[in-house]
Amino acid sequence: MIVWIASFPKSGNTWLRIFLCSYIYMNQKNNTFDFNLLKNIKRFPNTQQYEDIGIKPKNLEDVAKSWIAAQNKINSNKKINFLKTHNAFGGLKNCPFTDKTNSLGAIYLVRDPRDVLVSYSRHLEMSIEETLELVLEDDHKGWLNEDKKDVIGEIRGSWAQNYNSWKNFYLSEKIIIRYEDLIDDTFNTFSKIIVFLSKLFSKHSSFLEVDNKKIEKCIELSDFNKLKNLEKEKGFFENFKKEKPFFYKGKNKQWQNILDEKTAYKLEKKFKKEMIELGYLYK
Repeated sequence: MIVWIASFPKSGNTWLRIFLCSYIYMNQKNNTFDFNLLKNIKRFPNTQQYEDIGIKPKNLEDVAKSWIAAQNKINSNKKINFLKTHNAFGGLKNCPFTDKTNSLGAIYLVRDPRDVLVSYSRHLEMSIEETLELVLEDDHKGWLNEDKKDVIGEIRGSWAQNYNSWKNFYLSEKIIIRYEDLIDDTFNTFSKIIVFLSKLFSKHSSFLEVDNKKIEKCIELSDFNKLKNLEKEKGFFENFKKEKPFFYKGKNKQWQNILDEKTAYKLEKKFKKEMIELGYLYK
């Protein structure tokens, strides 16, 4: 069954996946992370998953019609399958994104939308103003990207729509993690995730040990500066813009030095309820 690693883009999804791959899939005798381990947590949806069920979608409706069929195929291995997604939890024209048969649980990562905007703008190589529209846009949808030929359509919604959709995930267990807590309270936050996964594994008649020493080592392996150096040395296959590093700063409150008051206010006004709820704004 599937454990979803879900988030709006640029919210720490890659960092969390590196930690999880270190903890679950890596030989603990190794002292350097291998980016290839990330292939254990594939993105959903992607073209290969649809080719596996004989579907070549031409538009988002085609993608949505086969969400469940693609997940059924993935789960035919009878294992616990981690999948990354930026898709909102919900549906399109009576087609649900996932169902109880396929979903074991979900980890949702959320980040201050002001920092998301700064990071997303750099990632897309678009202006702050252009990227702001993507973060604010209700029912935002994405389609095939020339730079990412393995990625097919996603229905992301705005930052708040994405967050609220997974907050209301009701099919199975979920946990919501703030990116800021991964940075400020790293050990306790990653420990919380492993405890959550251990309980999920037990429901699937599987076992995942909660090992504090192993957590500490995997935090060290996924240290941001180490990842930056590793990318510089060996490259990173998920970075489709080779001339710019994927791992940049990853810090909190970068927006304070980059966004003007007007831009920050647009986010704060539209997402006020959610930002107060998450501790990014005060009443």
